[in-house]
Amino acid sequence: MKKKYILILVLLVIFIVLGIFLVNNKENIFKKESDKKEISNSEEELNYLLDGFPIKEVPLYELDEISSCKFYINFDPKNISTFGDKDFVYYNVVLYTKASKEKFLEYYKNLFDEEIIEEYPIPDMVKGTIGKYRVTAAHYGYDDTGYIQVYLPQNEFTKTNRYFDDFPNLFDEKDSMFVEHENSYGLLNQVGGQTEYTKYFTVIDSGDMNDDGIDDVDEFKVLVEKYEGMYKGKENYNYDVENHLMSWDEDGYEVRISFTEDHGRIYLNIRGSMGE
Repeated sequence: MKKKYILILVLLVIFIVLGIFLVNNKENIFKKESDKKEISNSEEELNYLLDGFPIKEVPLYELDEISSCKFYINFDPKNISTFGDKDFVYYNVVLYTKASKEKFLEYYKNLFDEEIIEEYPIPDMVKGTIGKYRVTAAHYGYDDTGYIQVYLPQNEFTKTNRYFDDFPNLFDEKDSMFVEHENSYGLLNQVGGQTEYTKYFTVIDSGDMNDDGIDDVDEFKVLVEKYEGMYKGKENYNYDVENHLMSWDEDGYEVRISFTEDHGRIYLNIRGSMGE
């Protein structure tokens, strides 16, 4: 009889512990779902957000306004994403938030389906997955600026930028002396609203073909001379020798080309008003 009472008592304790666990687990699930539904960004707040950004899956917490939203495609074999990808596509949003650094980062930690914790984590950033997306959220605490990056799945990688339907071809990109390795499109909350196209190209170093210890061709000098000859007649043309920056205006766009020899790259930046 005594053993029977002990068994009943043990079973009762087990049921109580199990009940407490289920209640707490249910509360945690409810809290997570509640957190996900907590933010509903208004249309006005979402000015400068690119169509296609997964705002339902990745809300912008305590949004004041968006500073910029860009869509990047990178296929530079020397670059690796924060998630270890060699070829990657992602949205980058810079926003002003009413939330403190602690609340901002905690919100996204709770939003993640799975948080990714690395051996040497960055204290100002959290990383995780939300549905099919991999997401980083960062806030550095010294101002009201937050940073969100949303990476598309690897099986959605493409070198063709979905936002380049009306890309202004104001630069010869078929030059055999360089190869394209990144492009981006963005909306900027400045000067009444601007569109921005960017690309960078890696310059191909021909090296020392005759093996005399001297580089056969100064590729950057050749390129500067070539494009100066092509564009020096354009409106507001200028070449800043010290900074290796060529610029001009064309068809309502500001065109800027940076010949950055220490990076081995040419950077192209084209900006126009959102009304263009």
